[in-house]
Amino acid sequence: MKSKIVSLLITVVCAISLSGCDSDDWIVDWAPVNIYIEAVDSDENSIISPQMPGMTLTFQGETYTVIDMDSVARRHTTKTYLAVMEGLVAQPSMEIDGKTVYRLVFGEIDGAADMDEDIVLYWPDGSRDVIHYHCSDHKEGRNPKCKRSWKLNGQEHEGNTFRFQKTTGR
Repeated sequence: MKSKIVSLLITVVCAISLSGCDSDDWIVDWAPVNIYIEAVDSDENSIISPQMPGMTLTFQGETYTVIDMDSVARRHTTKTYLAVMEGLVAQPSMEIDGKTVYRLVFGEIDGAADMDEDIVLYWPDGSRDVIHYHCSDHKEGRNPKCKRSWKLNGQEHEGNTFRFQKTTGR
């Protein structure tokens, strides 16, 4: 009798442990979104620099000017990773012939937020470009996903890296 009870208890414990639980209580940590901007002249030389007077970007009613990477505050002192808007940052991306090539990084945009926003670039030469960012339908749970799309000047664009050819130099 005692062995039957032990066997029954072992069977019940095994059945419960193997069944798992199908809970929707998953915590999703949506990664922040950055936009990468590269610009070259007609000879394919980068025109991005840490000092770009006349270069601005507008997003959600705020205007950002180019700042140097060294101006960005160092953070991430906790395990929680929240989007922190650093602005429009000139970031070194590579070295070519001993010269540092820069790109602009705009962000961070909250990856968990539904939004449908225009990001307007105003270039030093007086031209402008419009990047449209759309993010919606966040589905949390075991297989998180959302709908994200990009447009550049009204045309569908793949990904968050944008390359421009401009006629002006630094």
